[in-house]
Amino acid sequence: MMWKTAAGDSGEVQLGPDDKWTFGRAGGGEDLTVGIDHPLVSRTALVIRDAGPGPVVFRGQRDNGATVALVSVIGSISWLDEGTARNLSAEENRVELSLDDEVLVTVDVEFEGRGTVVERQQAAD
Repeated sequence: MMWKTAAGDSGEVQLGPDDKWTFGRAGGGEDLTVGIDHPLVSRTALVIRDAGPGPVVFRGQRDNGATVALVSVIGSISWLDEGTARNLSAEENRVELSLDDEVLVTVDVEFEGRGTVVERQQAAD
């Protein structure tokens, strides 16, 4: 995954089976991958985990005028509601968290489909 903040910070990280990437307001009990000092951003605003068949993005961000968009490769957008999660796909692999129409963080996720967790467990047996 590659991420970039509105402040110009960026990075790249590879997630393994037990890894997660987190974005949120700094100062909480959890070590964030990317922290921001903004009072309207939740402590764990976005969490992306490795899962099957593809990564899962969770929106922990409270409303506060924020939106979380899942953007497809052709530019179509679907919205992630507060407190919900969704699998990313090869077609829908960009996540943008905005506050008052300013994109605070953009995350591009590249991955290979691996089948569901059940399918992978059955293949291992």
